[in-house]
Amino acid sequence: MNKSTPPVISAITLGVRDVGVSTKFYTEGLGFDLVQPAHPEIAFVRAGYGLMLALWDIEQMPSEYGNVGHGDMAPPLSLGHNVHTDAEVDQHYRRALEAGAASISEPTVQPWGGKSACIADPDGFRWDFVHNPSFVIDADGHISSV
Repeated sequence: MNKSTPPVISAITLGVRDVGVSTKFYTEGLGFDLVQPAHPEIAFVRAGYGLMLALWDIEQMPSEYGNVGHGDMAPPLSLGHNVHTDAEVDQHYRRALEAGAASISEPTVQPWGGKSACIADPDGFRWDFVHNPSFVIDADGHISSV
């Protein structure tokens, strides 16, 4: 039996209300690199090795994705950034707040032995900053458990 290669996630698209505001938040606020000059309807930032975050005008998304939109509740999606130390959780949390994010949960030592914090970007997308001592992230970005 031939096992096919699974798809690799190379882009995550967020439906945003204002491409300019989101581009500024992700580039100037969080420090992501812009992949190409921002277009009024979409911008792409480098989110990791071989991974882009697309910031697409929510009004344009139905042309390809069907009915989408923001509601009263947070979108059921969380973007995570695993770090090497508890201090890095604090640092990323503060930087996000300084860039205009809203605090969802302050940096907290968790029962599972690590530390995490959660913020919401300008459109309500959640970001978790996590130090989980049971994960090891090597220089190539590979994650394994201890």
